[in-house]
Amino acid sequence: MAIARWNPTNELSSLRTTMDRLFGELMEDGMAGHQRTQTPSYRLPVDITETEDRYVIMAPVPGFEPDEVDITVADGVLGILATHKEEREDKEGRFIRREVAFGNYMRQIALPGDVKGEDVQADFENGVLTIEIPRARRRQPVRVEVKRSERRSRRQNGQQGRLSGSEQQQPATAASSAKK
Repeated sequence: MAIARWNPTNELSSLRTTMDRLFGELMEDGMAGHQRTQTPSYRLPVDITETEDRYVIMAPVPGFEPDEVDITVADGVLGILATHKEEREDKEGRFIRREVAFGNYMRQIALPGDVKGEDVQADFENGVLTIEIPRARRRQPVRVEVKRSERRSRRQNGQQGRLSGSEQQQPATAASSAKK
């Protein structure tokens, strides 16, 4: 028997899916006499990796075609919308259990400031959407030379002149106190 490690994220995701399905079924029951016109939208799960020069986002969108997926980048946010037109067939029998979620998927991801939004590329293969977002080259720190200000230099020169004058008076004072 294998021991599986508990992951609270999986349970929360499962809970969210269950709640979405429950509310969806409630809406369907409430609209039993009406034609349902809106396809449900689900949160698209993603994997995000970071490399030296890019971010890579992978999202499973099985059953979708590339022309059904819309990707936008605006104001530092990557938007993914997968819209699928459902064509239902009247099948003989009824579902006892329906676990395959059918509907639209959407996701918005805040991008870090070092991305090149205009160079984003997307690829679709075997039901997996892969988005590559290039990173801008990191700027190297620039060393700034600290210079002495003119005003401070003048002020220090003035203080040295006064000190020199007082130093000249001190020997005279010492000499006069020695005479006494």
